[in-house]
Amino acid sequence: MNVQRAPSVHAAIRTLSEDERQRVFAWFTHLENWENDAHTRKISGQTADKDVFNLNTSDDINIFFRLDAAKNEIAILDIAKLSRFAAAGATSA
Repeated sequence: MNVQRAPSVHAAIRTLSEDERQRVFAWFTHLENWENDAHTRKISGQTADKDVFNLNTSDDINIFFRLDAAKNEIAILDIAKLSRFAAAGATSA
């Protein structure tokens, strides 16, 4: 898969620690291998938008992306740390 990153993703990555950045880049590599990576597909859930997925990593980071299988392309839309949602008082349904 060809993986593209939105400009906002580049900005979000700069807010992470070096260790977190390395882990995010590793997850991007997993997304590049989408067709052959059953684990990554398994932990990626569809959002309300049928073409947008949430990769719920084991690293406190969620990666939101749009999958266009016909174009063999994944567009990373955003990354978010779950701990920041909790700190802001957000709860899961």
